[in-house]
Amino acid sequence: MDISALQKIVKDRYFKTDSERGIYHTALWFHEEVGELSSAIASGDQQNAKEEFADVLMWLLTLANLMEVDMEKAIDEYLTNPRKLPTK
Repeated sequence: MDISALQKIVKDRYFKTDSERGIYHTALWFHEEVGELSSAIASGDQQNAKEEFADVLMWLLTLANLMEVDMEKAIDEYLTNPRKLPTK
């Protein structure tokens, strides 16, 4: 699945609820999920980490939708930015 397709699925499923919640409260949910991912990584719980990685990605796409950021374009720009290339 490509990023644009996934972002559209997230928007179709969650945009109404997310926009009613607002960007700031949605960002708090995102931060909570990042914390849960960090805890799963720290505990070495592979299955929980797998679930939390997905949660973090979904909430990230939700935030991008609320801010009208096309993540596929943002990633393409990131990957072609000379300042983001690895240094030798």
